[in-house]
Amino acid sequence: METPPIESLHLAFGRLQSAGMPCALGGSGLLAGLGLVDHVRDWDITAEGDVAAIAALFGDLPHELAGNSGIHADHKVMLPSLKVEVIVNFAFAVEGPVIRIPTLARAMWNGVPLASPEAWAVAYALMGEYEGEERRRERAELLFGDLENHGADLEALALLLAQPLPDFLRRRLIALQPHV
Repeated sequence: METPPIESLHLAFGRLQSAGMPCALGGSGLLAGLGLVDHVRDWDITAEGDVAAIAALFGDLPHELAGNSGIHADHKVMLPSLKVEVIVNFAFAVEGPVIRIPTLARAMWNGVPLASPEAWAVAYALMGEYEGEERRRERAELLFGDLENHGADLEALALLLAQPLPDFLRRRLIALQPHV
């Protein structure tokens, strides 16, 4: 498997967790942790909290801040030297109200909590649909396929279904619910 240095991931998580910030590894790191890809370009960490407070955790490192852009309704603390991007309060604005993607830690991989595959399936589907990125659509399909094979977390589904999702995603999540 090809990844950025795992030490970078541990450093970022260590600072976030020491500050009590809910955080989880998403993006291609999540896909790698689930065994769905073998290449990770950079580490995408979602975190909940105050953007300034999270940025301050990395004040001694070169970093860049990014706010809302395009369909992204969140903020990012980018740490290029670590190949880490901290996505703060993960959210999208696509059709009306903002869609919040919760940071839900669901498993461990290499000593860090993995994000909810349900949440990232939704995020990748939104990016694929509204930014027209085929690679993101493919990643959404990898995650949805894994969820169909291994089952979905009911709490994650409920939290996501409470969001103002487009109909195509709402139907997809409902189909993941167990049928009684």
